[in-house]
Order: sequence, then C-alpha cells, then structure tokens
Amino acid sequence: MTFIASFADESGTHKGCPCYTIGILNVPEDFLPVFNKTIEEIYNASGLQGEIKWEKVRKSSGQVNLCTSILKFILQSPCTFHSIAVSKAPYRKWHSNEEAAFFTTYDFLLRQSSHGLNSKFKVYIDQKSTSYSKQDEVMQIITNHMLAKLPTSSTIEHVSMENSKLHWGLQAVDVITGAINTGYHLFFDANAQIQTAKKITIDRMANILGWDKLQYDTYPNDHFNIWHFPPETRAIPCTRNIEPNFTIDDISREQFGAMCT
Repeated sequence: MTFIASFADESGTHKGCPCYTIGILNVPEDFLPVFNKTIEEIYNASGLQGEIKWEKVRKSSGQVNLCTSILKFILQSPCTFHSIAVSKAPYRKWHSNEEAAFFTTYDFLLRQSSHGLNSKFKVYIDQKSTSYSKQDEVMQIITNHMLAKLPTSSTIEHVSMENSKLHWGLQAVDVITGAINTGYHLFFDANAQIQTAKKITIDRMANILGWDKLQYDTYPNDHFNIWHFPPETRAIPCTRNIEPNFTIDDISREQFGAMCT
C-alpha cells in the first residue's frame, strides 16, 4: 500500500465567472522531498515575490515561465493531476445551494482521483470559508463511503484545510487549476477581461499538453485528467488526448514584451 499526499484548490467560484474548476495534485509521499525541492527551485528562478498564485500572473515572463515549468515537471514526474471543470449554468444544484453544489463536485473529484491508485491519501485543501466548520471531516466520510462501493483499496485517511504558504503542493496546484479554469472561461467568453500574461501562459500550457487551446476535456487519463461537468458538457468543445510537448522553451523578456504590445 502506497501513501499519497493530495493537494487541492479551486478557481472561479466567484460571481461573474461562468465556470469553476477544482484541481487535485497527488504526490507520492516518498517523492515529496524531491517535489518540494524542485518546486522551490522553479520558484527561485522565477523572480516571483511571495506565494505562488495564479492571480499573480500579470506582468512578467518569469511568471509565465514559472507556470509552464511547474506543468512540465508534473507531467514528467510520478505525480498525478485531476480536475473537474464545472459549467455553472447547466449545473442545477449550483443555482439552489452553491456551497453544497461545490462540495458535491469536490467529493466526486476526490473519488475519481483516488480510486485507481489503491493508496492511502492525506488530503490538504487550501483554506476556504464555509458555513460548516467541520466540512473537511464530512468530505472524508462521504468520499470513503463512495470509495467503499468501488473495486479499490484506496481510502482517505485525513482531510484538512491548510495555509497554502506552508505547502509547495498547494501553490503548484493553484496555478495549474487557475490556468485550466481561465482557459475554460475564455471558451464561454472569448472577450473576457483576462490579463495578457495569463493568456500567454494559457496558450503555452496548452501547447505543452499538445493542444492549441486550454479548454478541452480529456479522455480518461490516470496521469493528467480534466473532467467537464455536468455530463451534458462532456466533449464541449472537444475531448483530447494529452500528447506532451516538452520542447516548448521558456519565453524571454523580449518575446513577452513584444506579445504584450
């Protein structure tokens, strides 16, 4: 039985965004020291000040390269990434109780991301204000109940809300999840007011996945999965295989400046 640290975050739950995305990054515990060291090195090379966050991708080539470097590292590592990208309009539960709807999809994603690995999971969630103080305990109970119905030995051993400043995993999953949600947002509204740096980053991350745009869902993929929800949104605009392209180089300051003018 293997042990896995899972880091989870969300993006797009605020008013005015047509979609939200929850992402989970699974890091085998025996790989965690290498993971932390590598993310720290990527961060140090970026020139970024403070915590790694998708929100901070606004005005420099270093911020763009930080995100693409994290994605390339994850794709080449034993880590796995799973996300659920939710279109709010057709998700009926969202319109009656946003918090309950959100945690329902969180539970779905926890089940989907863990059942195939036959492991014990410790789940760390970025801190989020909820109406119920023990929401993390409820998630653990519900997800284990769902897993018990599946042909898997996976169990959720621990769920807690954590300060993302203390975990490189929470910071890494923040930028991947934020990019996926922003790419999906641009599918719904191509004229959405998104910073040019984010658009450049999204395009380059899509190219690393072998895509032209970061707005597709994936065929079931154990390593890097994007799941469009609810079911009627599946394959809209398209379902694609992940075909990693690691030849995408860092962007220079000059290239970045030219693309922003």
